[in-house]
Amino acid sequence: MEKKVWTLSEERNVTLTGYFLDDHVEFQHGVKRPVIVVCPGGGYAYLSEREADPIALKYMSMGFHAVVLRYGVKEYAVAPGPLQDIASAVAFLRENAEELYIDKDSVFVCGFSAGGHVAAQLGVFWNNEELLPEYKGNYELIKPNGMILGYPVIDLRASTKDMDIGATFDMKLEDLRIDQMHPDIPKERIFVRNEKAGKYLVDFEVAMNAYIFGGEYTDEQEDQYCLQRYVTRDTPPAFIWHCAGDGLIYPSNSLDFARALQTAGVDFELHIYNGGDHGIATADYMTRNDYNQFYEPAEGWMDLSVSWINRVSGYKDRILNV
Repeated sequence: MEKKVWTLSEERNVTLTGYFLDDHVEFQHGVKRPVIVVCPGGGYAYLSEREADPIALKYMSMGFHAVVLRYGVKEYAVAPGPLQDIASAVAFLRENAEELYIDKDSVFVCGFSAGGHVAAQLGVFWNNEELLPEYKGNYELIKPNGMILGYPVIDLRASTKDMDIGATFDMKLEDLRIDQMHPDIPKERIFVRNEKAGKYLVDFEVAMNAYIFGGEYTDEQEDQYCLQRYVTRDTPPAFIWHCAGDGLIYPSNSLDFARALQTAGVDFELHIYNGGDHGIATADYMTRNDYNQFYEPAEGWMDLSVSWINRVSGYKDRILNV
């Protein structure tokens, strides 16, 4: 194995950390492998380490190259910045495919939660001249061959508006905090006084979306990044999974995206696991942060995604016939 780190943008603090299987004589020498571009979640305010290198390393153990894209967050999360970050990552990998033993026709993007929004943006906007003008005339350079989306943000209006963090009315509003605290959004917009619950409840939809738009935003702006609206027959195939018990990013995100793919005639595979929670990453003990992130019924999602990648790319059939 070889680990490589590249800086794609110093200004935006965008890096690419790659894990590559050696072209060793004990393997099938000279075989070019698919590569998985992993985009961690974090609500555009930070990047979850549980959804970064552990995912990439597990994909590598299954026979693929894998890279972690640490795209722009916080002040650098304003759209279309993260979309341009993932486009530059895919372009970089294809431009260096020979050196890295990458099959340039098997470049997959993989994202979780907000990282799923980044990955799916490239899936629907890869040939958008307004958002990605620098690739005009060469859009195939950045088109992913498939998307792997774990509990993704797709519809910006389908995140919880009443997240309970135990903030009772006897607590001071100025003392309340969550990770997603955009400086240009008043706390009253994020922590909403709910008389029925007797608590301040978090409007996570506003908290996260503020990073996408750099503060306050309009309905029209929100519509532009509700990705189910932009699926066409040119959208690449997708493997999607979600937990039915996800109370933060609702399963309707995945269901609506799958419905849009079906309507457009795009190949997809969808898994909705009964129960479960948000942010479970590998769903096993390796990436659990608390008890809710260990969910045995979903542990097999990565194996299923590998079977899907092999089917879409034809990679397994190729290496068996070498």
